[in-house]
Amino acid sequence: MTSAPDRSRYAGWLDYFEDRRELSLDAPFEAPFAVLPGRDAVARSIARFELGESGAGVRLRRLAHAAGDAAYARSIELFVREEQAHARWLGGLRERFGGERLESHWSDTAFVLLRHVGGLRREICVLLTAELIALSYYRVLALAYDDPPLHATCRRILADERGHVAFHRATLGHEFAGMPAPARAAAIVAWRGFVAITSAVVAWDHRDVLELAGVSRRDFARDVRGAAGAGGPAVRAAACRPVGPLSG
Repeated sequence: MTSAPDRSRYAGWLDYFEDRRELSLDAPFEAPFAVLPGRDAVARSIARFELGESGAGVRLRRLAHAAGDAAYARSIELFVREEQAHARWLGGLRERFGGERLESHWSDTAFVLLRHVGGLRREICVLLTAELIALSYYRVLALAYDDPPLHATCRRILADERGHVAFHRATLGHEFAGMPAPARAAAIVAWRGFVAITSAVVAWDHRDVLELAGVSRRDFARDVRGAAGAGGPAVRAAACRPVGPLSG
């Protein structure tokens, strides 16, 4: 990854993240909480996603700085900051639902280990998988329980995650640009297989929330796979044009 002499290919993304850094969560946490069936299941599920969003991204940030593009490195710093904000918001929801904070969980450990195998490309592939799952998860979570702060938080996180998905797709497009077409196609197919397995595991792990929302595990996994399938052409297209906000 190299920078253009005058303007980084990631300058637009840096502007995008800088413009969003002062946005706050507008959620009515002062609203009364209604105790409904499924409260504990929602609390447990939120706690798992809170843990996943709370990482410091030390290795990712190091790889981004090593890539040699200051705008990209700064964009990654701001991306990590957004993820940490999600963790704080989820922590507030988890407390509202009476849940306990998790120090560890097997799903988070697995994602971290997978991200740490290989370089930046592997790291971004795993991150993009998590972001695509998050898009489906927060839509489902909003359906699982009638609570205005929960709904507002899900809407806001979804808006952030859509940007994250586009950002990582654009990055992968640039990372794949130097690969021969057959190798790039094989890498995308392998990544889709990883998405399929991971989405099925997440659907099982959060099955109680899916049931509350009236969404089957099969439909949840299919939704994630569909988003990943749409991402393949986006990655290939991004490899052929400059990287910019929401171009992926």
